[in-house]
Amino acid sequence: MRRFLTALAGAVFAATVAVAAPASAAPDCDVPVPPPICNPIEDPPPPEGSDKSPTGRVESYGFANGTFHVRGWARDVNGGPVTIWVNVDGPFVGAYPAGLWHAGQGANVGFDITVPAPSSVGTHQVLITLVNVPDGTQPEAPYSSLLNYLTYTVEPTPPANLSLTPVVTNGQDAIVVGFTDLSTAEEGYQITYDWMARRMNDDGHWVLTPESRTVHVGPNPGTGWYSHTISGLVSNTFYRFYIRTKENGRMSTPTTGGVSTLD
Repeated sequence: MRRFLTALAGAVFAATVAVAAPASAAPDCDVPVPPPICNPIEDPPPPEGSDKSPTGRVESYGFANGTFHVRGWARDVNGGPVTIWVNVDGPFVGAYPAGLWHAGQGANVGFDITVPAPSSVGTHQVLITLVNVPDGTQPEAPYSSLLNYLTYTVEPTPPANLSLTPVVTNGQDAIVVGFTDLSTAEEGYQITYDWMARRMNDDGHWVLTPESRTVHVGPNPGTGWYSHTISGLVSNTFYRFYIRTKENGRMSTPTTGGVSTLD
């Protein structure tokens, strides 16, 4: 009897497990009606208009004497001419049509633009933007698109008319460094000079070794002649000088020269 009851209980348990765990679990497609998992709803694709953004290319650019020059082409399949916007260091400078004949494009889509631009020392930014020519369809292409982000850099003006005069000051050899200051906003000047010094090495032999020094001098009000005396030099020795203008955290190319101290 006990064996029969045990077998009966096992059969009931197996049947219960079979009912509780169906072979494959499927989503209930009646709640909600219809549930997203059974009938997903996708957003319709956005409409495609025929309006297209303009295209183009900057072919050359440069800065000289307070003006920035840029040339290239721009076209729009919807019509034209395309308008070119120019911004320099942020502010809007002007709008110009791309309507010149361009041989490479075989159409009147060229532009050749010159605008005033800052001459201050540092790096400057120029934005070239194309304005869309809409064709009247919806959705319209973006009203404007950036064609190029251009930069140019103005370096400090180096000193001019360098003069090096050997003198004796307070019994010491010296050289008076003079030059024309062409900058009105310099932070100062860097004067570097080098020479070959005669020294005795560890073996007791006299040898020539290169030496150099750098001094920094302050700015000169306005422009004009500027001079500074380098003293404590070795007599009858040739010194080379490199003079640079310091402005807006930048250094100019050096103005160079050389002279020998007095015997």
